[in-house]
Amino acid sequence: MPLRAVIKAGGSAGVDRDAVADLVADVARTDEIVLVHGASAETDRLSVALGHPPQTVLSPSGHQSRRTDRRTLEIFAMAALGVENFLYVEKLQSRGIDAYGLSGISGRLLVGTRKVVRAVLDGKTVLLRDDHTGTIDSVNVPLLAQLLGPGRVPVVAPLALSEKSEALNVDGDRVAARIAVAIDADALLILTNVPGLLRDVNDPSSIVAETTVAEAETLAHGRMKKKILAAREAIEGGVDEVVIRSAQGDPAIRTVIRS
Repeated sequence: MPLRAVIKAGGSAGVDRDAVADLVADVARTDEIVLVHGASAETDRLSVALGHPPQTVLSPSGHQSRRTDRRTLEIFAMAALGVENFLYVEKLQSRGIDAYGLSGISGRLLVGTRKVVRAVLDGKTVLLRDDHTGTIDSVNVPLLAQLLGPGRVPVVAPLALSEKSEALNVDGDRVAARIAVAIDADALLILTNVPGLLRDVNDPSSIVAETTVAEAETLAHGRMKKKILAAREAIEGGVDEVVIRSAQGDPAIRTVIRS
């Protein structure tokens, strides 16, 4: 039986697409792999180039996130589908893998709920009615299953459709976790621009080699919190383990998370 896994490639600066493609191609020759990718750095670059600079919002609880108005959503789609997805499909095809470029809105692959986003502006909490972010409710497994198999890789950009067929920007790590659960994956591998979960964020050598979800949640800071949330969702959904490691680093240097 082939291994079945979801690989999430971060979209931040410093993630080497060729290193990701090498890894995916290597395992996809014998195993069943879904690749989910982000696009944050490319979205920032395009936003500036197109005269709609990135904005952030602060939630009442103090969490900072990207402001996703309709124009930002469109720019994110350009970055995710027009650049990142295109490049990963091209790179995998050049390595002999039959890659299929998709987003979550293709064939209603990912259906979700639009978030009710509240933000603190000028000291007041307001409702952002034009925010287009969401969470995933369901995965179209029959569609994905048609594309799964050794030598074939669905490449998924993190966009989804609401029940009203509105496009949504959804978190890539949590998309990867939901897909991993839906396809009964053996593992979720999150590739990022850091070596793994650190005990001390100021000490790159303090990597936690193996841990539980509960311990990981106490150690996570900043953007790592979303990855640990995704890890929890994957493991609670039946995925055996979640691995977080650098996209281009030594595979032995990593964090393995189990229940």
